[in-house]
Amino acid sequence: MPKLSINMVVYHEKEMKYIAYIFDSLKKQTFQDFEMLLIDNSDAGSSIMKMVEEKAKELGNPYRIIKSNGNVGFASGHNSGYRESKTPFVLLLNPDMYLLPDVLFRMVDVLESNSQAASVSTRLMRWDFEKVEKSSASGIADQAKEGFTQQVDAIGIRLLRNRRAVEWFAQELWGKDENTPHMLGNILDKHILEVFGVSGALAMYRKEVADTILLPGDSLFDPTYHSYKEDLDLAYRLRNAGYTSYVVLDSIAYHDRTAAAPKGLSDLKAAMNKGKQSEYVKFHSYKNHIRTLYKNEYWQNFILDFPWIIWFEIKKFLYMLIIHPAILWKSIREIIHDWKYTRSARQQIVRSRKLYWKGLRRWF
Repeated sequence: MPKLSINMVVYHEKEMKYIAYIFDSLKKQTFQDFEMLLIDNSDAGSSIMKMVEEKAKELGNPYRIIKSNGNVGFASGHNSGYRESKTPFVLLLNPDMYLLPDVLFRMVDVLESNSQAASVSTRLMRWDFEKVEKSSASGIADQAKEGFTQQVDAIGIRLLRNRRAVEWFAQELWGKDENTPHMLGNILDKHILEVFGVSGALAMYRKEVADTILLPGDSLFDPTYHSYKEDLDLAYRLRNAGYTSYVVLDSIAYHDRTAAAPKGLSDLKAAMNKGKQSEYVKFHSYKNHIRTLYKNEYWQNFILDFPWIIWFEIKKFLYMLIIHPAILWKSIREIIHDWKYTRSARQQIVRSRKLYWKGLRRWF
């Protein structure tokens, strides 16, 4: 049996432009003890899975295709793949990535050398894929490099006191100059960093740990989420169960993120970034944020941080009410519709907790 299962959800032909690059980067990995589970979320008649299977055959590692009934979403798609995974470690991999050769080796090494480590990622940097498409370089790897930037995509998930979750240091330049944020400057020379949680775009989990915090239906992710915030929900659950998460800072994967996080933490920048998001992203992000708080918060922490939390939620509610009322009411209807599952999920999360409420406060 391989040591690692790489699970990748594929759902739309617009992802075809990435497929040659992600498989090229997997072929060049120094760690090759893996199988691939390819979750087919595409519609009937789509040609993307034919291309994906061709590349999987060329790669030469064992692979399986798991067929979904159309686009069931990131969460349910990965739930199907996770249930089929029997390996000690499971990597959730987005197609819009390019991994440098040591990525898999470094992540597996973290999980093997630290029994309390439940999840790990590497430093994610922004990949300017428009430059890749315009590149005249010969060879997939050289074309991919044309889009490499020095701009951070994400260094794990940071949770603020008002419970706003952000991709840490998004859009900051990796390097030290007069404009470098103090906190970023403090970690530039580190090899590994403990974080609240890892980004779902490239997240490796220890399966024996993840199996202990599954939701009803043996689900890794909440199936009612569809997409967005499922990685935050899982990060909460792992923390509440007493486990840790890490980012390997000196190993890099490049990511062409479609819903990029804003640079900085101000409300104005957050609102401006929200305005750029599609209705699909706004809808799933809003409803899933509310459900994540309900399922995972200790009541003691909620009371201590109530002024910050409620003020943030009021601002978000008013923004949605004024600018996107249809999305707001659609979100509320879905929260009500799925309330039974959400309540049972919270009950299961509470039963799996091993961390005292004060142990979580260092992350706010």
